[in-house]
Amino acid sequence: MLLNEIIDLIPNINKCLKKGKTLIIRIDINSPIVNGKIIDDFRIRAHSYTLRLASDAGARAVVLAHQGRPGQDDFTSLEIHKPYIEKYLERPIKFVDDIIGPEARRQIKELKDGEILLLENVRILSEEVIEKVPEAQAETLLVRKLAPLADYYVFDGFAVAHRSQPSVVGFPIVLPSCAGPVFERELRALGAVFEKRGRGVTLIAGGAKIPDTLKAVEQLLKNGFVEKVAVGGLVGFVFALGKYGVLNSALKQEVEKGGFLPYIERARQLLAKYGAQIYTPVDFAVNQNGRLDVDIYSLAQPPLDIGRSTTIAFKEVIEQSEIVIFSGPMGYIEDERFATGTIELLKAASNRRLILGGGHTIMAAEKAGVLDKAYHVSTGGRAFIQTIGGEEMPAVKALLTSAKKFSL
Repeated sequence: MLLNEIIDLIPNINKCLKKGKTLIIRIDINSPIVNGKIIDDFRIRAHSYTLRLASDAGARAVVLAHQGRPGQDDFTSLEIHKPYIEKYLERPIKFVDDIIGPEARRQIKELKDGEILLLENVRILSEEVIEKVPEAQAETLLVRKLAPLADYYVFDGFAVAHRSQPSVVGFPIVLPSCAGPVFERELRALGAVFEKRGRGVTLIAGGAKIPDTLKAVEQLLKNGFVEKVAVGGLVGFVFALGKYGVLNSALKQEVEKGGFLPYIERARQLLAKYGAQIYTPVDFAVNQNGRLDVDIYSLAQPPLDIGRSTTIAFKEVIEQSEIVIFSGPMGYIEDERFATGTIELLKAASNRRLILGGGHTIMAAEKAGVLDKAYHVSTGGRAFIQTIGGEEMPAVKALLTSAKKFSL
């Protein structure tokens, strides 16, 4: 079934926007954070539209979202997101340093029409980082404590649609549910692109989501969704090791650091099967008195970007394409010296039908000045990769189940 056909089976947000009714709205405002500060607020901007719809309709909005994962540097309170939401909403919202405790439940009950309450980072709850089937997630404390206080559930977090977690798949089992506008727009845009899949479509894949990217590359090539794939970032390191072997300790150490050495063999198998369609880096940039490009055989320091020769080769691939799907940066874009490869490729891709996926990709596109030139900008990272790879999304399945169970 095509994505557009699937989304037509799920009630849209208008069915849930009723004055005086309490909505639990799952959004995704997980943003790039450096030194405790949000450095790109694209997702917050996108979801502020959803919250404005709820507020303008007189609904009472209870917002669930996350930031980072426990143990990671960007795992923080959502209180720092509050002023950004207020900025784009142009109205105040409430925030509570609680999720399912007495204070959170009290504030939910006391919400007035049109008010918005942002709950604390939902991943503070240990059960939120465990994936189970929707029926099991409906029995979690999160769902059992909050669902009785709500009339409807709205899922708008496309970027977490691949997660079978309580805040994503648990609520649709027990509440009438709707698809939010960001989520609906994502599926319709990707559906329109896939109707034109095939020859002339190139995937530029970077970032650090190794298992998902490998799976997506295989599915996209196998099903003929894309004609060519160019890989950079940590994904490019893995493919380079798969193609050239363990040439030096610097490249191996970067892959080993993330626990991705087992995936080198998988990359090698993909290269053996689709080698003519997969383009890998031939040089990298390192930090040696600034930026220095080094060929793959001479690499002795941690690679931080694709090198000049690789950038030129990838740009040639882009110039031969009609549609470019860009998911994940080519290097450490937080440092301008090592954002060069990503920005140059984005500028080249902006002359084609460009589809952007993932928070860091969006941040790079803003730096490159091409965000407004993109055909579609996806809020998803891993979810985007899985969707273009043709995988079933747990959130979609849960919403379809809810649509059958409840009449809206």
